[in-house]
Amino acid sequence: MKTKNVTEKTGIDRETLRFYETKGLLPKPSRTESGVRIYPSSTIDRLNFIQMAKKAGFTLLEIKELIDLQQSKEPCRKGRDRATLKRKEITLKIKALQKMDKVLLKFISECEKKGEIGLSKPCHFSFEECS
Repeated sequence: MKTKNVTEKTGIDRETLRFYETKGLLPKPSRTESGVRIYPSSTIDRLNFIQMAKKAGFTLLEIKELIDLQQSKEPCRKGRDRATLKRKEITLKIKALQKMDKVLLKFISECEKKGEIGLSKPCHFSFEECS
């Protein structure tokens, strides 16, 4: 497949394709005599995997490691362990975001406590710990 076919089927632009090649996420495609890149059909599956892994929160380096695991025929346990670790990281981020949300709600509440009069006064946030 030519670059145009790959970009049409995946929605990934040509610059991203080349970037993925430089990062080792995609193998270098073969070229015609005139230099046109020719990708194997397996490129579509690989790009779909990369997109799915990005949505799951994996970095490109982590995705490269997952691809390497698959190609080396490592046991599924290793991939599961990496996914478990990523899930723990995401859980911690969610908790941190929930705490941030709680602090922001407190800030908003403090401003709105006195109605319109309070909203027109100079801004003063309380930085007391929210629990």
